[in-house]
Amino acid sequence: MSAHHDPRHLPDGDGARWFGVYPALVSDLVDPDRRGRIQVSFPSFGQAGETVRAWATLVTPYADDGQGLEILPEVGSQVVVAFEAGDPSRPYIVGACWNGKRALPEAAQSANNLRTLKTRSGSLLQFDDTEGAAKVTVSMQSGHRLVLDDASQELTVQHSNGCKIVMNIAGQITITANATVEVNASAVNLHAPTVTCDGLLQCQTLIASTGVVSPSYTPGAGNVW
Repeated sequence: MSAHHDPRHLPDGDGARWFGVYPALVSDLVDPDRRGRIQVSFPSFGQAGETVRAWATLVTPYADDGQGLEILPEVGSQVVVAFEAGDPSRPYIVGACWNGKRALPEAAQSANNLRTLKTRSGSLLQFDDTEGAAKVTVSMQSGHRLVLDDASQELTVQHSNGCKIVMNIAGQITITANATVEVNASAVNLHAPTVTCDGLLQCQTLIASTGVVSPSYTPGAGNVW
């Protein structure tokens, strides 16, 4: 039986062998046999009005029992299919490709410094291998960002509202907030030669084991002496 006579399946009983690779489009991700296969269609096969389909095994860098790397292509994505020893009943998806109709997540550059993983919602993981300025960025379309920057020697966590935490090579940590910063714990211990408060400091109970020094402090009932 040839592919031209069957609108649904590839030929597997006439001894034909299909060597090489073939372009295909993803048509379904839910394998009825739960074997992790993906259904693809072959636009170049079949007569007018016919659609030739096959359930193909996805080749991935890591696949094991209950574990592995699971990144499935989108329905409608173009993939490349090869057949085991040319057997049309044993198709494998060996990769995906851009065909000019859909944009790349990043435009190619001659320096080839960027390695990018970007999802449909705009979530991004990007490695920048620029010499002397390597950077790893995790970001979301909302504006949340995590940046590990070798050039500035800083690690930055930033919320979409502008609040951020920056840690630098000197060991300094800077927290920038647009509203109240709350710390809830059974105890908070500060160990430093100097603790500086720029503004009004309010507390329900102040206990000083050594003393309180201030040009405007007034000893009296209820105050620490």
